[in-house]
Amino acid sequence: MRRVAGCSPLSSRRPSASRAEQRGGAGSHPAAGRGLRCGEGAEGVAAHCPLPPGPPKRFPVAAVEAILKAVLEGCLREQRYEPGLCREMAATVSEVIRARVKDLALPRYKIVVVTHIGQLNGQGMQIGSRCLWDPATDTFSSYVFRNTSLFALANVYAVYFE
Repeated sequence: MRRVAGCSPLSSRRPSASRAEQRGGAGSHPAAGRGLRCGEGAEGVAAHCPLPPGPPKRFPVAAVEAILKAVLEGCLREQRYEPGLCREMAATVSEVIRARVKDLALPRYKIVVVTHIGQLNGQGMQIGSRCLWDPATDTFSSYVFRNTSLFALANVYAVYFE
């Protein structure tokens, strides 16, 4: 029977193999019952990880910040604060940012975009967010925009999907 590279030795058995052989009985394969790990092969069979153990490239924080800046300034530069319109603009800006970040073709990253738009009246405001993630692979980008009438804060969260 022909062996396919990357398949475990157990999957290349004849379909007529007995239950005793599959459970590690007499005449069974030496690797049977000991679960092969990634990178571990048995008797000339090269095993490999079906999924790499981390992202192939890091999330480009600087490139995403440039996208945030371009989109916010392009959409809101001349915009005056109007509550109804700004509510719609927050959703539209989030969709545009998400599409532009998706165009970077970052495999296996889930992208979440949150945009806040508010009136600029000299008031103070604090916005917080909490996330449960892996700091080795997950990250975020953020940009704050202001004009004479409004402010906008856009956050892009990138969560690596294993």
